Parts: sequence; structure tokens; C-alpha cells
Amino acid sequence: MTDKNNILMIICDQLSAKALKSYGNTYVDAPNIQSLADGGTVFEEAYTPCPLCQPARVSLWTSMYPHQTGVLSNLPDQGFDQLSTDIPTMGEVFGQSGYKCLHFGKQHDYGSLRGFDIREEMQIKQERDNEAINYDYETFYDENTTKQVVEFLQDNPPKGQPFFAVADLQNPPHNICSYIGENEHGYKNFGDNIVLPLLPENYYFDDIANRPSMIQYLCCAHRRQSQVTQWKEDDFQHYLYAYYYYISLVDKQIGRILKALKNNQLEDDTLIVFIADHGEGMASHQLVTKYGTFYEETNHVPMIFKGPKVKSDQRVKGGLISLLDVMPTLLDYCNLNVGSCEGKSQIKAIFGETATTTNDYVAGEWYDEFRGYRVPGRMMRQGKYKYTIYLDKDKDNNKMVEEELYDMIEDPFEQVNLILKEDYQKVLKGLRRGGLEQHIFTTNDPFWMLSADYKDCYRNHKRGIKHHTGPNAVLDYAATLIK
Repeated sequence: MTDKNNILMIICDQLSAKALKSYGNTYVDAPNIQSLADGGTVFEEAYTPCPLCQPARVSLWTSMYPHQTGVLSNLPDQGFDQLSTDIPTMGEVFGQSGYKCLHFGKQHDYGSLRGFDIREEMQIKQERDNEAINYDYETFYDENTTKQVVEFLQDNPPKGQPFFAVADLQNPPHNICSYIGENEHGYKNFGDNIVLPLLPENYYFDDIANRPSMIQYLCCAHRRQSQVTQWKEDDFQHYLYAYYYYISLVDKQIGRILKALKNNQLEDDTLIVFIADHGEGMASHQLVTKYGTFYEETNHVPMIFKGPKVKSDQRVKGGLISLLDVMPTLLDYCNLNVGSCEGKSQIKAIFGETATTTNDYVAGEWYDEFRGYRVPGRMMRQGKYKYTIYLDKDKDNNKMVEEELYDMIEDPFEQVNLILKEDYQKVLKGLRRGGLEQHIFTTNDPFWMLSADYKDCYRNHKRGIKHHTGPNAVLDYAATLIK
């Protein structure tokens, strides 16, 4: 394949592919991210294995599904101390192959960054540019991460040894979580002459009765969703403006990193990988942040490769790719043994030798954000269809199986659930048996042994997030920590 080039991986947290110009967004201003797309290979249909930070990140660093790593939620205690040492990590494999592996920034890895030299996270305080748009600790951490990465590229690259450096940024959107909390009762004055983004086409939808109960009552589980139940259209537009504002902020930090790479004459010898751990609701279906849904906004992530031998200005439109494929692709790129990765190398696609990927499907998983509201879910994207399934329960604690089916060509905004449509029953049967069941079997997934678990105090209002009243599972969990 190639000699041992350097690797610079740039990770953004909670960045939806739909928020970037390279994936069709015409509002956002992120020229540095766009430069990677213009000079590299963009995978148009990249997905996270879980729309939640910790499980997704562990899957990235191990090329294994959450049910295989055992890291299923954001809990700091998964019932075992750290990721099993029997599971090889990306840092270990590259470190043992002669790379100097360094990690800067956000971790949230449950031990899966093993093998990287993890640099200490610190905060550099920044004043708000706009008093109506908050900065939180995430921005302060990112400023320090950027500073550390720039200093490393300027002063400390190892001589005669390839490096694998990770710039792991908290933003753009982790600040959006605190923005929602700060503006629960309505947005503040953003100033004069601002142009608000339009609401997405799927902001409005009249299909709530055909959605799984998990979606109908997401406000009972998801703290941030419960905080926007009284928002109007302009509240969501201001939220989107803030989200894009944070993207522009992190894009400037990425620009500083790319400039340091170029100024130190490392650009020609370094493979750059740009990804996100999961996406953001972006007001689609009137949803915010992420939690338990498998819609495109939260599960479709950016994935861009740029560097030596990577085809420039290329879009891989054919085929699907997962964050699980990053590790084997990088190993293959560096002519290293791919080993027992669950993902597949997509090296031929980034070299421009094929116009598609090697995956028949990609899969996603859901359990719970913390504890107290478990509704196991699975997602299969196969061909032009997306199939999702949740194991829920009724008021008598009987197991309920609830599903969604979307034609992603005819209905890319996932506005009509086809699950009960007679014309799609043959498709549904194939996705259940040839898709989900085969995936469960080949990956030893205990999905059918799982069950929903939450208290009867939730879901005691009319279905739909706009009707939310009563307790919220995440807030209840937070209250136990205070006690």
C-alpha cells in the first residue's frame, strides 16, 4: 500500500454530516473542513454504530460493536473497570508497529485509548463573542487542545518515526447542549442583521402516531428534549444558528491545526482523517442533540480522508461505511495486519480504485444514555432502506416490538414510516431475516435477550414531545448523583 506516513485524525463531537457544505448544507461557514473535502475523499454515507459519545468512541478505537465491547452507555461505570485488555485497540496496534501515538483532547473512551500517550486536558477561558450564545467548558477545552496539537506539530514531531496524532475536539455542538438549557424559556437577542437558517424540511411531520413509543415519548428520557417542548419555530431557528456558530468556531481551530501541519512541511507526508462520533438532531422531527433515535441527523456522520495517495475531490456515493471501518482502513493504508476487526478496509475507495464500499449494510445500536430508561434498539441500513427496531414494553410490562422502515431515496427526510404499508412487507421480511437476524447471528448480538426497563412514572401524557409533562429519566439519574 504505502510507506508509513503520519496520521492526523481530527474528531468533532456531535457533528452531523447534514451540517456541512460537503454534504449539501448551504448555510454553514466552515472553509477549513471544506478544504479537506475538496482535497480528499468524502464518503457520502458514513454512519456511527451508536448515537452516543462513549459507546461510539469505544467502537471507533476497537472496530467492534457496543455489544461486543460491553460499553453500552455514557455511564462512568459499565459494570467492569475498563475495556478488556483482550480487545486490541487502535493505539496499541499502531504503537506496536512503530508509530508514536498521541491523543489530545476529549477522551470519554473507557480505556479504549490504550496505546496512546494521552495528553492532559486543560481549559483556556474565552470570552463570548455574542452574549446570547454561550461558551462552556467544551470551548475552553478545545482551545487548549488546539494549542497543544499546534505546538506538537511545530516543535515535537519525532524524527525518523511516524506519528499518529489525534485532535479530539469537544465542539462544535457539545456547547449546544448547554445553549438549550440556558434558553429553555426562549432565545435571547442575537443582535441586528443576523440571517437565521431555515428549518429543515422534516421539521414538520404528521406521522407521530406511526412512530415507535420510544420516539413518541423521547422527552421522558432525554433531558434536552424535555427542555424544548415549548419552543416555537423561531426558537428552533435560533438554536440552529447557535449550532452553526459553534461549527464555525471549531472550524477556525481546525484551520490553525492544518496551518501548523503545512507550515512545518508535514502535509505531504500525513494522512488526515476527519470524522465525528455521532450527529445532532438539528430540529429534524423537532429533535435536538442526540438520544436513542436512528434518524439521519444523529447517525449520519462526516468521514473524509485526505493525504498521500488518497484521491482528491472524490465523493464515494456508492455503498455504506461505518466508524468501525476506520481502524481496518488505516491499518491497510499503512500496510499493517488488519487482524480481527469487525469493520472492513475501504482502502480501494479512498485510492479511487473503486466507486463503492465493500459493506452490504451498516448497523447501529441503542441501550440507554445513563440508567433508568433502557429501550434496546437496532438499526440496519441496507441498500436504499433503513430499518429500525425497538424492544419496548406496554403498561402491563409485556414486551413490545416496534419498528420503522424508510425508503431513503424516495423519503430522505424520513417523514413516512412504511412499516405497515402492504407494498413493503416483502422488503420488510428481507430486512428482518436477511438483515437483522443475520447480523445478530454473525456478531453474536444478544439483542433478543434484552428488554425495556423504566419506571411507570414516565410516559403519562399525550403522545408527542410537545405534550411533555412529568419527570425525566436523565434528570432523575442526575438527582441520584447529587444525593
